[in-house]
Amino acid sequence: MATPEGALAGMTVLDLTQVMAGPFCTMILADLGADVVKVENPQAGDQTRASFGQAGAGTDSKAFLALNRNKRSITLDLKSDEGRATFHELVRSADVVVENWRPGVAAKLGVDHATLAPLNPGLIYASVSGFGQTGPYADRPGYDLIAQAMAGVMSVTGEEGDRPVKSGIPIGDLGAGLFTAVGILAAWASRQRTGEGQYVETSLFEAALALSVWESTEFWATGEAPRPLGSAHRMSAPYQALATRDGYVTVGANNERLWQRLCGALELPQLADDPRFATNADRMDHRAELVVELERRLTEEDTGVWVERLLAAGVPAGPIQDYRQVLEEDPHVKARGMVATVEHPVEGAVPVLGSPLHLSRTPALVRRPPPLLGEHNRELLTRGEAASDGTAVSGYEGSSTRIHSRPQGEVRSRRDGPVLHVELANPARRNALTWEMYDELQKICVAARADADLRVVVVRGAGEAFAAGTDIAQFTEFSGAADGLDYERRVGAVLEDLLAVPVPVLGVVDGPAVGGGLAIAACCDVLVATDRAVFGAPIARTLGNCLAPAVVARLQQRLGAGRTTAMLMTARTVDAAEAATAGFVHAVVPPEELDTAAAELTRRLATGAPRTLAGLKEIDRRLAAADGAAGVDADDVLADCYGSADFREGVAAFVARRRPEWTGR
Repeated sequence: MATPEGALAGMTVLDLTQVMAGPFCTMILADLGADVVKVENPQAGDQTRASFGQAGAGTDSKAFLALNRNKRSITLDLKSDEGRATFHELVRSADVVVENWRPGVAAKLGVDHATLAPLNPGLIYASVSGFGQTGPYADRPGYDLIAQAMAGVMSVTGEEGDRPVKSGIPIGDLGAGLFTAVGILAAWASRQRTGEGQYVETSLFEAALALSVWESTEFWATGEAPRPLGSAHRMSAPYQALATRDGYVTVGANNERLWQRLCGALELPQLADDPRFATNADRMDHRAELVVELERRLTEEDTGVWVERLLAAGVPAGPIQDYRQVLEEDPHVKARGMVATVEHPVEGAVPVLGSPLHLSRTPALVRRPPPLLGEHNRELLTRGEAASDGTAVSGYEGSSTRIHSRPQGEVRSRRDGPVLHVELANPARRNALTWEMYDELQKICVAARADADLRVVVVRGAGEAFAAGTDIAQFTEFSGAADGLDYERRVGAVLEDLLAVPVPVLGVVDGPAVGGGLAIAACCDVLVATDRAVFGAPIARTLGNCLAPAVVARLQQRLGAGRTTAMLMTARTVDAAEAATAGFVHAVVPPEELDTAAAELTRRLATGAPRTLAGLKEIDRRLAAADGAAGVDADDVLADCYGSADFREGVAAFVARRRPEWTGR
């Protein structure tokens, strides 16, 4: 079932780009659900707003509207210290920065990768330029026309003997945008495993060259530079546009089976027997003669007649349509949702192209109109201390000095009658908990303890995960054993507040509940899980740290002492079926039935006697405390683990995605 959030929900992109290649890249990410914040200069913003194409009803051009849907806009003067400092603060909680200036400009502004990476080790920084960041052409200005010319595209476009022409669409610009989006997604996938960001860069020149797979192959195969062929194919014939009585029809008879079908549909059996056209190689050698023979027959009927006849014979064929026919008349375009309408605050209803990507569960959607310049300053940048004269801060227009933005993960909560729903949401890292998420969860638990009308708390993870522990990238900040002890105390306090919630807590588990996620699951009074849920704390294999006594005691109480010890020492995980056998999980259901099962358990818990349920929870807490965990001082054990070389090796190996090399030191 489709969800309202896109596949990239949780990704925050700071978009420094303008004109085409960069904005096309970030629009792809925005269509897929990323929160793209367009950072523009206060004077005029993206130069495409006013410099390209026909103006709309307002000040923004149609070209700008075409490339900037689903984005938000803020204005910052990156040449000022305050504007740059504000941007740096935004970077600390962002996932991606994209820029498409000429090489060196970002460094002059203090927003290049080398400057920003130390602020956010997980940052993915992408650069798009005309010719790349290195090489003899790096400093040249980047334009699609120049890229097409120098990459060879114009040498093979058009009819042979005519003047050079560029591709009708800007393939250098759009290709670079597509490749950059792919690079960002690859880096995003890598970061989910390693916690580390990286630098991504490409160019218009390389994109145009990379798309020339047929042309490059022809050169390497023959040693001769390919020539323009009009609409014809380089490696098969007939595969091109052919004249009809009223225009042209495109025909793709690029193998022997289709060639025979074409001859039959055209009622030209003699062509099938003609030695000049016996094989594809023969047809390529005699292409000019072949075209004459085919067009002699095709010009006897109109294009529409031939399209129907060829398709009926199983021959790929189609008319050549202009964009009025494509966008206003073509039924397939409408059926595939390739034209959408978005309500713009100035322009009104604006037609836009839909996304060609169709995802069954997280579809690409047109969610918001292209933004006005600085439209979201108030939303994303909140006012700090006002200047003594009441003027705006010089770093940007109309806003402030303090960032109001979402961290990489968050804990969402909503009240539904007597039920509080809590969602652990850091989907890029399978809901691994950041420090901010632990803090927010603790605040929610404290508030729940004082809510006299609350009857049930439901805790679950976003997407197909409960919580994959603590966000390991944060452990790279540890300088020694004291940091590890502080971390355990901090997490322990959160778990204690979760256990102290007086109403039943229902855990809804789909996917991994490991490490800190397992500890949270163990603090839930009732668990329902899918058959793909797994539970464990594989720290003996991955990190080399240790669990606090209170967590181990809780696991022993819920899973059994023997199973808990074996699980922790062997670093194995427990599947949902075994967890149910141990009594840890109340019910195991298929993924598609999880919501229904959770709703039924929520109803049953919400209708129980509140004081009875609260009394049972308190008895459970006291029994657990009497089992030996309370008052146990294990700082020496924890310090020994967190202060060890093995712990540092475990963190480094996890981040580098390699097997740790334990030394026992």
